[in-house]
Amino acid sequence: LIIKMAARLLLLLTALIVVDELCVATLSKSDKKKKKSTQETKEFPKSSVVERDLVTENIKWKDVVSNYKYYSKDLSTKSNFNAGPVLAYVTPWNNHGYDTAKWFAAKFTHISPVWLQLVLRQGNVVGIQGEHDIDQGWIKEVRAGNKKVKIVPRLLFEGWSANSFVTLFRNPEHVKSIGQTIVSFLTQHKFDGIVLEIWSQLGGHYKLEVTDAVIEWSSMLHSKNMELILVIPSQLRGSLFDSSDFEALVYHVDGFSLMTYDYTDPHKPGPVPVAPLSWVRDCVVSLVPEKSEKRQKILLGLNFYGYSYGSSSVQPVVGSTFIELLSKHKPNLQWDAEASEHYIQYRSGSIDYVVYFPTLKSLESKIQLAQELGTGLSIWEIGQGLDYFYDLF
Repeated sequence: LIIKMAARLLLLLTALIVVDELCVATLSKSDKKKKKSTQETKEFPKSSVVERDLVTENIKWKDVVSNYKYYSKDLSTKSNFNAGPVLAYVTPWNNHGYDTAKWFAAKFTHISPVWLQLVLRQGNVVGIQGEHDIDQGWIKEVRAGNKKVKIVPRLLFEGWSANSFVTLFRNPEHVKSIGQTIVSFLTQHKFDGIVLEIWSQLGGHYKLEVTDAVIEWSSMLHSKNMELILVIPSQLRGSLFDSSDFEALVYHVDGFSLMTYDYTDPHKPGPVPVAPLSWVRDCVVSLVPEKSEKRQKILLGLNFYGYSYGSSSVQPVVGSTFIELLSKHKPNLQWDAEASEHYIQYRSGSIDYVVYFPTLKSLESKIQLAQELGTGLSIWEIGQGLDYFYDLF
């Protein structure tokens, strides 16, 4: 299982690095403006994807290709989901997400640009990198579409060794100093808080110490009317984060971004769904067995990407790639009833491929599950999906 997960992560990281380099080389602010004007010339239907009968298990490839760009203009400024917060991630390597955040700002309570890294410099001096990615003009446009939306950039501990973490946790003054650095940076750039990613990097070690640090940082942010949302691993990763960890933090943080995707099955080699519905349910229930207000702090993760399985490879698939595959190979979309996900099969050369990618029906199933369980949502990430997905939110 560990080897399989490592291989998948290595392939995913490689693909993201390539996409990132292409984005940096080809995209500029003028590109964003051109893209925006192209969007404005579309003719949008008044009816939603539900009214157009596109949310179905029996969807055809041609229905997806013909409709994926076209969402209901009337619904684009309204939110249909009220079970809890909706957090949308935006990454620099999928530039479409910047436009999507503006067009559908009303759908989200929180938007998290993946901009920031907390780094450790010489002499144990902590600094925050990623300032060059911050786009205040874009933030202003997003807020014009939703005055209440909170901009909470993701903050990742980058390049920290195990020894660095030990040094951090054993020194309360060091913990406090990091908190001051975070608060000062967020205040300077007028952010509303952070989405903190640290838990998975520790591999289940130092739970008590990282819990104390997160509580300290959250308290410091709250004193400045800012929020802290913690990224947490799914049940896929065993006991890295369990119900006792949740209980220790639930009254201190503002939300948990639950990574309910990248499912693997050690008993089933080969293609697997990205996030089977029953597994997603189990991930939530394992943290909070009974429906309560606590569950509203869980932001059930939705993947807007998929995976392509070849004979000896696994590759990530984003929306534009999925549309290309449908247009070229014209495959049947098959419904995996057990997982509540669609997949396609096709042959290229001598290799057979299976591709799992989200569809309107699979997303509807997960959104309904979130409403049933009483959780919020978190989307990784909006630059990878298809525009008509947002009629559902």
